[in-house]
Amino acid sequence: MTKTLKNIIGWLIYLCILVGLVLGIPPGLSYLLKTPHPIASITSSSMWPALKKGDLVFIKGELSKEDIAIGDIIVYENKLGFTIHRVISKNDETVITKGDANNTNDAPVVYEEIVGKAVFVGDSPLRIPYFGNISILFGKARDKI
Repeated sequence: MTKTLKNIIGWLIYLCILVGLVLGIPPGLSYLLKTPHPIASITSSSMWPALKKGDLVFIKGELSKEDIAIGDIIVYENKLGFTIHRVISKNDETVITKGDANNTNDAPVVYEEIVGKAVFVGDSPLRIPYFGNISILFGKARDKI
């Protein structure tokens, strides 16, 4: 086998692995985190300093009212897309959220609009800095966060 053919085969294998990762990671994360939206790109600075614009955040789903506590960072769906803010109060029907860097509270959110909450490691949300910029750069940030 010639060196050129070996290089071509090596690149094809590499490309297959790369495509497998790109196509396999989101469904795998959806399964593990029990949500159709396992990752979100942060597109604003409303949650600074906990979350920064351009961060990629991991979201876990299948929450009940009891799973949501004051201080949790939740993701909810609204008419503009998705928002990720911190829970500052809750009652039987709704939660009130607020971005850490915002001066005002958000409108009440009914539990049915909540998609999930941020995955935490210790006291910090699990995030990958700058990786969210990829989806922002390509204009494919589904989540307007």
